[in-house]
This record gives sequence, C-alpha cells and structure tokens, in this order.
Amino acid sequence: MAEQTANGERIPTGDGQAATGKHAGGVGHSDVLHSGVGHVTNDNHGGVASSSGRQDATAAQRPAPRHAPDVTPLVLIDFDGVINQFPDDKVRCRQNSTDWMKPGDPRIALYEHARWFVPDSKRYVSAGRLGSYRILWSSELVDRLRTLPAQIMWLSTWQPFTNALNMALDVDWDTINWYDPYTGEGRLTGKRRAVLSHLKTGRPIVWIDDEETTYDAGLDITDAAPAAPVLAVGPDSRIGISRQQMDGIERFVAAPPAEPAVRFDVVQDAHEGHWGF
Repeated sequence: MAEQTANGERIPTGDGQAATGKHAGGVGHSDVLHSGVGHVTNDNHGGVASSSGRQDATAAQRPAPRHAPDVTPLVLIDFDGVINQFPDDKVRCRQNSTDWMKPGDPRIALYEHARWFVPDSKRYVSAGRLGSYRILWSSELVDRLRTLPAQIMWLSTWQPFTNALNMALDVDWDTINWYDPYTGEGRLTGKRRAVLSHLKTGRPIVWIDDEETTYDAGLDITDAAPAAPVLAVGPDSRIGISRQQMDGIERFVAAPPAEPAVRFDVVQDAHEGHWGF
C-alpha cells in the first residue's frame, strides 16, 4: 500500500539516483589547423613563409563561431495521475463502459472514449525497499508522448525510481532531481522551483502535473517573466492526460507561440479550466 506524502502524491521516497546527462565531443577548428603539416612557399621579398603559419594567424583573427541557442521544447512530466491512471473501479470492472451510470452522472463525460486514453497496459514496478506498485497506462498515450519533437524529463516524486518507469514504458527520459529522497527536503516546493529555474533558457516549456499546476503556480511563472512560452497541463488523475490535452500539447510543441505567453489547461473538480496570464 503506497504511503501518502505531504503533497498528496502516492509514491514515497527511497534511495536516490543521479540524473544522467548527454555530452557530445568533437574536433575543434584549431585542432584541424594544427594537425596538418604546412608547405613552404616563396614570398614577394625572396623569403620563405609557412602557409600553416598564415592559416594560424587568420584563424586567430577570425571571431569565434556563434552557436545558435537551443530552442527545443522541454516537457516536464509527472507520472501519477498523468500517465499512471486511477480510474473508477466500477468503470474498469464493466469493461471501461459508462452504460450502467444514471443519466447526468458527471463521470459519463469523463470516461467517454473520445476523451479518455483507455488503459491497455499494467504491471508492477519496483520502488526499491518500499516494495512494488501497480501502474496502469495507455500505450497509445505513451507512443504519442514518445514521438513529440521535444526533450522530455521526469518531474515526479518517483524521482529515485524513474529508471524502473523508463523500462516499463520503454522510454529513455532523463530525470530532474528536485528533492532529497533521503530527508524529503524540497518536496513541498521543489517542483515549482524546478519549473521556475528553466524559464530563462529560452526554450518553450510544457509542464504536466495533476496537482501542482495551480493558479498560484501560474502567477509565480508569470512574475518570473519567462523567456519563452509556457503551457501547463493539469489532467484529471482518474484518466491522466486527456485526448484533447494531448492534442494541445502536440500543437504547442510543433509550433510554439512567438510571444512568451503563459497558458494553463487544467481540470478541477471534473471541470476543465483554461487560464491565460
């Protein structure tokens, strides 16, 4: 049985893991110049000059190349209530149908297949000494996330165990270390601080979290004057990211707005809300 955490998430912490990073190396321009042997030619005054020496002098005068800033969209994603679904047990027992519900039941709209990525995958994943937990997800949703032209990073209390999530979902997403898994320090405010720390990178940001994408969080993000647009998505934890929300994420990533606007697409008490800041 999962421990209830201070911020309402379902997975307790355990042994931590270090985030991984990717670095590419290459041969610089000056390395190429110095690796060859220069030939000798006569100059206009009867002396000799090394062509490699002239090349070195030219290279020294040439301004360093400017590297274009990375504007690849960044997706910061939670797991529980976002990918991992918590649907009504009665709906699951009735083959994901709502036919048995009384007219006017608000769950009918929630579980419409035109809105819901019906889960088709489940398994138990290890959380180290804390045991194993059952996770339930839609492979169609994960496929669409996987094909986004963006960098996806975990921002979840599953932080110490995201390697297990990557294996289960067949993804290779890196992890943001936003709290101390041993002491719990940072669990109450760390997610929002992690988002705020990325706002000046100039990269469009999508933040997906079923609990943390609040109106107050939107005010904090706006006050921080982001350098690029921000889309925050707050799913209903019973179904996770909806089809309509995923459509919006894909549109945003494919063509981010030119202005650094902040927009929230959240669900509260089964009602969708759209906030612009």
